[in-house]
Amino acid sequence: MGEISEQDAAADAMRPMPPVALLPESELRLAAGRSQVLADLRRYVAGLDGHGEPGGTVIPRWAEACGLVHVVDGVHVPVEKNAKLLDDPLDLWERAYSAIGQVGVGIAAEDDAVPPFFATLFPQWVSGVAFTLYEAGDHPIPVELLYGVLTTMFGLEPAQDDSTRHATAVTLDLLERFGAIERTTTTDSALLARVAEIAGTPNPSAAMVKLTPIAVWAINRELRAAGVDAPIIGEGAGEELGELCRRLLGAAPEVVDGELKVWVRHRSPSDATTEASDFLRVATLPSERLFALIALGETGESGIAAAAEVRADGGLPGAVAAMWLSERGAVGPETVTREEVVIGMTDHFAAMHAHGAFVHQLAEMDGGFELVDVLTASDHPARLDLLDAVAAEHPDRQVARKARKARFKLRSSGL
Repeated sequence: MGEISEQDAAADAMRPMPPVALLPESELRLAAGRSQVLADLRRYVAGLDGHGEPGGTVIPRWAEACGLVHVVDGVHVPVEKNAKLLDDPLDLWERAYSAIGQVGVGIAAEDDAVPPFFATLFPQWVSGVAFTLYEAGDHPIPVELLYGVLTTMFGLEPAQDDSTRHATAVTLDLLERFGAIERTTTTDSALLARVAEIAGTPNPSAAMVKLTPIAVWAINRELRAAGVDAPIIGEGAGEELGELCRRLLGAAPEVVDGELKVWVRHRSPSDATTEASDFLRVATLPSERLFALIALGETGESGIAAAAEVRADGGLPGAVAAMWLSERGAVGPETVTREEVVIGMTDHFAAMHAHGAFVHQLAEMDGGFELVDVLTASDHPARLDLLDAVAAEHPDRQVARKARKARFKLRSSGL
């Protein structure tokens, strides 16, 4: 894909990268072996008979960019010292992946629809696409929004939109051909409406894209080689739970679950239970309390017993523990007090809000009016922020209106 520049590395080092799950090497090798591009590269090098023409098509360009061939007297000749790459699919995949930007330079230079400046920019453009998808984790992102991200990233003007789209299409075609991305389409009308609003287009593309697991592996290696903090799920298993949770704030649910599962397995059930329950008592953020409960859930019966002790202590952690125990069927719902319900539910919603899922979750629930009442009755410190979110974004106008009235009354009363 091309080396990461010092500026790129410095920018990436300033923001935490999401922890990623990596496949075992055996599975990565299988994935690399299925690449059609690798098969084409092997076939091209094996078929050289002194007449291989440099450039012209993608595979000869790719073979040269990988160092598999070089030009001698105007024709491609195999590079002997790199011949062993052809026998190692994973090493060859990684080498070929790092060369995508160079391959794109040649394509862009011959493509009349791509402005000249894109030809030199192409390696950075490929990196911009790849890192944007990497930060999205396992969630496909709308291609329509990718254009805007890249336009902002490279400081381009709206007038260059057609060029941006074309350069992105060329990049995605190369990545897909190589097996670095998966493309899908969405039928989610709400998502498309949101994409249309953000992108400012009435008919957004339904195309979605995400990285394949082997591409995640390759980018992670590239980032770490450049000195960027690019964690792998499981590396935080030896950390204290509080420190791990701080790194997980804002992470995707599957990342949180994966990290906490490994964290629990790294220590004895009793030690994991004690640390998770102690952290639940002192956690200051709703997300941290949620993570502590997820960890307790991984410890089995000892976690249930520890949560019951936290509940007995009362306060906000006790209310959260009460709701968690009720949801797991460890206590009867009739034993949970009204105060525990309103505090516990509000804390859960606050954790969801921190991860961008609160309004979507609330809109799917029945009884929106009752939930606004729950937020209003709660003494939770996040209730005003949650009411603001409901008032601004809830699709049911009556619920949004009630939330506006509720927050106005609370603020007017000085609460």
